[in-house]
Amino acid sequence: MVLAATGAPALAEGVDPCAGIDTNLTDKRAREYAHLIVDAFSKDLKPSERFKPSDVEVESFLGGGHWSAVNASIPTADMAMFFFQEVGGKKQFKDVWGGIAEASEAPQLIEWAEDLGAPHNFATCFADQVTFDDNAGSPFGFTVDLTFSAKAEERLAALHEEVIVSASYYGEPSAKGKEFADDVGRFDLGTETVQVPASPGIAKITGDQVGESDLEWIEGRPNVNVNVFTARISGDDNFISCDFIDGPVDDVIQSMPVALHCTLIEEEVDAEPKP
Repeated sequence: MVLAATGAPALAEGVDPCAGIDTNLTDKRAREYAHLIVDAFSKDLKPSERFKPSDVEVESFLGGGHWSAVNASIPTADMAMFFFQEVGGKKQFKDVWGGIAEASEAPQLIEWAEDLGAPHNFATCFADQVTFDDNAGSPFGFTVDLTFSAKAEERLAALHEEVIVSASYYGEPSAKGKEFADDVGRFDLGTETVQVPASPGIAKITGDQVGESDLEWIEGRPNVNVNVFTARISGDDNFISCDFIDGPVDDVIQSMPVALHCTLIEEEVDAEPKP
């Protein structure tokens, strides 16, 4: 694997993706992980390429449960994230990830870390540490992970149909916004829709529909309602029933990618509220 320098901004503003993860890099930890990295790599190198713990530069630390990782560089490579799992009281090297990624790739990074065996919160923090924000200026964007029942996927494919993910932002009106509240007492902040292939995958809502200046019309932070339905390429009627989202956008961001499962309406499977 080619190792390259990594960036470390957050996946989304307003929410701490590393909540519950120990990120305190002490001198003791830096020394410990420098030795662990040497033990994992140096012995397999040519004598001329071997390095000492003093040659390892540890920049950051993540710890959660039996898992830990450090962002570090070695003489033969740039910064990378080295993963360790504690087994029987001893830290064992698991894998290394190097490179840079856009925030939209975070779900794949989370999946990669979870495939190693890392818990979800640890994997989410890792993804935050090695991505840069390709959605800067929009703190209300998020991703959903679309899945389909076998019958739904077969029908959608046969009809060459696609699906639409619709995200409607709203909030409790402030004193300024009450005059413009809708029939149910909400202030409408706008709707964003994306059309995507009707196959399992990640769909991204940018959040660009809502600006920071819009918050003066509502109390607190925005809520979002998300629904998924057919794009009606093959006909006038929607024929799928999908899980949905209706709640604080910050909760959605914290849980992304939010899994939304779709079935045929005729399958009579109850849609579930998420996250």
